[in-house]
Amino acid sequence: MQRLGLSRALYYRWLKRQVDGQLEDSASDPFDLYQVLKAEEQAVTAFALEHPRDGYRRLAWMMVDADVAYLSPSSVYRILDRHQLLYRWKPSRVVGIKPLAPTRPHQQWHTDLMYLWISGRWYFFIAVLDGYSRFIVHWDLLSCMRSQDVVDVVQAALEKHPGQHPRLVHDNGTQFTSKDFRDLLKRFALEQIRIRFHHPESNGRIERFHRSLRQEGVSDQPLENQLKAQDLIGTWITHYNQARLHASLAYLTPEDWLVQRQNTRLEERQHKLAAGKKRRYQENLKRQQQELNCQRSLGGVAPKPPGFSALADPVHSGTGS
Repeated sequence: MQRLGLSRALYYRWLKRQVDGQLEDSASDPFDLYQVLKAEEQAVTAFALEHPRDGYRRLAWMMVDADVAYLSPSSVYRILDRHQLLYRWKPSRVVGIKPLAPTRPHQQWHTDLMYLWISGRWYFFIAVLDGYSRFIVHWDLLSCMRSQDVVDVVQAALEKHPGQHPRLVHDNGTQFTSKDFRDLLKRFALEQIRIRFHHPESNGRIERFHRSLRQEGVSDQPLENQLKAQDLIGTWITHYNQARLHASLAYLTPEDWLVQRQNTRLEERQHKLAAGKKRRYQENLKRQQQELNCQRSLGGVAPKPPGFSALADPVHSGTGS
């Protein structure tokens, strides 16, 4: 018994349990050393309640970036599912002919007009969106839809990025077929791509931005007049460009892709996830050892024989998943 590390009291306790038919240990579920910590689960639910409109993938990367919790999207999904906090977005199933996908910033821009009801009348929001990064290059809130006003907005976007000659995707509105607009295209040597008639999905990137602006930017705030509307829209577009995580951009921001730092940001996230995984392993291993010590002291689990070693840390052993 000494070689096995058994005390006489524990030995006779086991003999009594054998007589009573209770010697066999009850099976227990395997202990997952990478299970989400209680503090992490609480942080995820609190963060989700603060951002009710965001889906679980965006929430996962928002929390990694903000150092709230280092969990994969699948882990966040399971937590939100348990707490009934999932927000599901159903994408449109309408299929249309799309322009060629850009492969670098400022290769292709999208522009369009959107109506906004402000203080008893219609105003016209126009934006120029970079198709590669989804960054809003320039925008304005117009009181009328003259072709020259549209030309001024596109020209202001071009002047912000001298030397760029993007393809310009737009619909067939009169502002984009006017002589003023054709002169602009010639002056800056721009190629235009007109979408199909009555098919806004062909210009889906700017249409999707318009929907986000309506739902997230202006839906909760009264638009009392043009100046206040411009301030509100400007604040939200800054958030959209620099802070809001975009589902089509690996849940990074448009600015990350515009300045080509997306690979660096993705590597930072992977380092944070690895650090969170290692921390969970250490915390859960410590907790498991405490439970084993408690059970051993009560005689519920036999001590491990000499030479037994605890599970190796996969971070160092290379056996982790």
